[in-house]
Amino acid sequence: VPVGQVFDRFPRLVRDLAKKEGKKIRFESSGGDIELDRIVLDDIGDPLIHLVRNAVDHGIEAPETRKSEGKNEEGCVLLSARREKSHVFITIEDDGQGLDIESIKRVALEKGLYSRDVLSAMRDEDIYLITTHPGFSTKKEVTDISGRGVGLDVVKRKVEDLSGGVSIESKKGCGS
Repeated sequence: VPVGQVFDRFPRLVRDLAKKEGKKIRFESSGGDIELDRIVLDDIGDPLIHLVRNAVDHGIEAPETRKSEGKNEEGCVLLSARREKSHVFITIEDDGQGLDIESIKRVALEKGLYSRDVLSAMRDEDIYLITTHPGFSTKKEVTDISGRGVGLDVVKRKVEDLSGGVSIESKKGCGS
């Protein structure tokens, strides 16, 4: 079944979340014609919702913040699928603020997940994956969109249940 059947539900989700958060966000998708097994497609929908919600809430800045940083006041969230041999890669990208590595380290220390020495020896990519730990959140206040520490752990678990993997790339000030 084409992944576009799942991707098609996201323009409205992004539009509604952006309006609620007072943000200007353009949603784009590509690779909607890539086909997946119906069971995989059904199982991947909820994890994608979590990722898109995170991109809107955590990633994309408010229009005035973006403008002051020299960016277009309208952020962009891109959901794409591509096939490489027998694998399908689904990617969610945003052009927002990127992950704050120091904030992730601070919360990981506070929660006792890792020692300062272990954190200082970790690669950035491994520190980003700390955000998939159950109960982990860098949000200072809980909203109905995020901050409860559920989401990325569910995404990782579900993707791994489907024999897949999760990786996170980010550049501060440029997006994830």
